[in-house]
Amino acid sequence: NTSMTINATAPWLLALYVAAAERTGVDPRKLQGTTQNDLVKEYLSRGTYVLPPEPSMRLTSDVVAYSVDALPKWNPINVCSYHLQEGGATPVQEIAYALATAIGVLDAVRARGEVPEEALPRVVGRISFFLNAGIRFVEEVCKTRAMSELWDEITRERYGVQDRDLRRFRYGVQVNSLGLTESQPENNVIRIALEALGVTLSKQA
Repeated sequence: NTSMTINATAPWLLALYVAAAERTGVDPRKLQGTTQNDLVKEYLSRGTYVLPPEPSMRLTSDVVAYSVDALPKWNPINVCSYHLQEGGATPVQEIAYALATAIGVLDAVRARGEVPEEALPRVVGRISFFLNAGIRFVEEVCKTRAMSELWDEITRERYGVQDRDLRRFRYGVQVNSLGLTESQPENNVIRIALEALGVTLSKQA
């Protein structure tokens, strides 16, 4: 199970990975892993995009549409809001941008017309998120719970996903580095513990 925390070059690396599997006699349908493939995040918060937003979204949706049947165990996009908060977004803005990105990708995949409507729930079920756990303890607990409920609502009402398992909010978390300090680094132990606790207490998500 291979995680590729890569964005701008995700389509090419995934293509090479599939080619390597085929060359060594491995059925690509058995490949498991994740390409972050969130080019919108690269444009918004990191500045490491290669192409402007529209062709970037096309590449992202290319990978998602291809993966539905060709790589059914692969997570073709890991919507990454971590860098948004590192770039100055509040937890509320992090939710808004992350969910807007996920909606944008799903709408783009649906608009292509290449993925049958009945396959869209499987697309939804392969989307995951990568969140930032900051020092705003109460907000962070509420943020993850809110994202979970909103994702369930969006996927049910906007995309008609009936299977609760496919609507599940799947996410990973990394603690925020902006709340840490270089001087007196022992304070970071407490801060990281507090950030991690916020994630733990939001576990109903």
